[in-house]
Amino acid sequence: MRNGTPGPREIVEAYYADITAGRYTEAASRFAPDATLWICGEGTWPLGGTHDQEGNKRIYAIVRDRFPQGLRVDVKAMTVEGERVAVQVESHGTRRDGRIYHNFYHYLVIVRDGLIRSRQEYLDTIHANELLCGKMDDQG
Repeated sequence: MRNGTPGPREIVEAYYADITAGRYTEAASRFAPDATLWICGEGTWPLGGTHDQEGNKRIYAIVRDRFPQGLRVDVKAMTVEGERVAVQVESHGTRRDGRIYHNFYHYLVIVRDGLIRSRQEYLDTIHANELLCGKMDDQG
């Protein structure tokens, strides 16, 4: 923190704390209005590719719907160099149909002027596609 203003580390830590607490509106407010989010696997699964803030909100809605008890996000490691934050994350959640989601991620987050400007996400896309985008076991 510099001069009372949160630095990149604090912004990113607060973002993941918001996700774990189910505060998706607060999490979204940590992004600049023109921020971009990229998820690996473009063209191979519905969430792969580049998203704007509306796309990010749609992803939050999927998570909220499928994981009504929340999705815990544990930051395992973080390296900060200027405005660049590299983050290793592990997630845990129980879908509403009882299936367990457990994934590992690496993010590269750019923070400037107290806001997230871009986020790149690398994860197990097969597992994520199955549990975030696939058919729910409680659907006929």
